[in-house]
Amino acid sequence: MNALGINLPGIIAYLINFAILLFLLQMFLYKPVRNMLERRQQRISNALAAADRAAEEAAQQRAEFEKELAKAREASQEEARKAAEATERMRQDILESARREAEEIKVKAREDADQEKQQLVADLQKQSAELAMQITNKVVKQAIDESTQRKLVNQFLADLGDA
Repeated sequence: MNALGINLPGIIAYLINFAILLFLLQMFLYKPVRNMLERRQQRISNALAAADRAAEEAAQQRAEFEKELAKAREASQEEARKAAEATERMRQDILESARREAEEIKVKAREDADQEKQQLVADLQKQSAELAMQITNKVVKQAIDESTQRKLVNQFLADLGDA
């Protein structure tokens, strides 16, 4: 083999050196690099899991926010409806109060008119009685005693009331 340029002890030395180099690389380079890559892969997996959890939490918080927003909208609509109902009730109460007041004013005006009418009738009767006494005095031209005048006046008023 020497003729071919192959040195068997050199090849064996190269093979032993290669085996030692492989063993050393395995021990000092391959295992640490593999461990580093595994740790890196684990960190990336953890980071992705944390990102997924954060996305889920954000989705849950958004859903809760939307629920609260919907509740707030419903509450504000309910408050607006209650305010509108209260306003309508107040409007109805004011209208009813105004109607009652107008009716009371009408009744009072009628009562006042009736009272004035009665007063006018009484005044008219009094004036009629005085006028009748004056006419009677002129017609009779004599003095009638007061009791007779009262009888005549009362009779005249009774006749006037019947008419």
